[in-house]
Amino acid sequence: MADLPELTSPRVLKELLREKGLRPRRSRGQNFLIDRNIAHKIIDAARLQPGDPVVEVGPGAGALTTILVRRGVRLVAVELDRGLAAALSELLSSYRGIIVLPEDALKIDWGELQQHYFASAGPAVLISNLPYNISTPFLHSLFRQGFPLKKAILMLQKEVALRLTAEPGGDYGALSAFSRFYTRPRILFPVGRTAFWPQPEVDSAVVMLQPRRPLLSRAEQIVFRRIVEASFQQRRKMVVNSLRHLCSDSRDERILLLRQAGIEPAARAEMLTVEQFAKLARIAYNRTNKCT
Repeated sequence: MADLPELTSPRVLKELLREKGLRPRRSRGQNFLIDRNIAHKIIDAARLQPGDPVVEVGPGAGALTTILVRRGVRLVAVELDRGLAAALSELLSSYRGIIVLPEDALKIDWGELQQHYFASAGPAVLISNLPYNISTPFLHSLFRQGFPLKKAILMLQKEVALRLTAEPGGDYGALSAFSRFYTRPRILFPVGRTAFWPQPEVDSAVVMLQPRRPLLSRAEQIVFRRIVEASFQQRRKMVVNSLRHLCSDSRDERILLLRQAGIEPAARAEMLTVEQFAKLARIAYNRTNKCT
């Protein structure tokens, strides 16, 4: 097998891209990791063993990918940029158990991917230096599918990392609520903008997401997501008003639902815990699925 290049080296990275006629595409949020220590800290945080199933989203030129390959994991790397995907596939062609998919990460069916590539290996670990321009929609997609992963180690822009891990108040929003409903999120360490080439205009942070036991059934989760999304569409509104046309056009009936869930009608979405949202969703669902 061919030796793998050290792709966190700016010189090696730029030479590889030049050979392949490639360059960073700002339109796709491509900022390549060039800090070797940060790259190894990300992989170390996952605590992987040889043979573990791993999905990497947005591998780019392969800074994290080559480390994962050296660790002996079973890897599926999903890269939308066909030029980068082809270069990475060629680089890793002599290694078994490595798949490079030139596909859109926003369209991943995680259950289908797991079944196709890792059917007998258990839930995969997700590792990603997520392109900035897809981080929020990608996370929402992951939560809509119930976060069917063993864990996720994600590099995100600092602002998104703070929202993802926020508690009620402050930066807390729909993304925070979904994150705390499906996972136990925490920021592992910050990453400065100098760790990338080209250098972005914002700092980043690495976040770990670990799944938590479901608070609701799958059917109830649909109601939960609708309630959370409606509640944060106009976050300064009282929840009793945000849920109009969703749970009931009757204000009195909405007040009753909220009080049964232990929520004051004048409360605003950013002050409600996921447990309160979950209780409201269960009550609404059991009352002939009021929130539809």
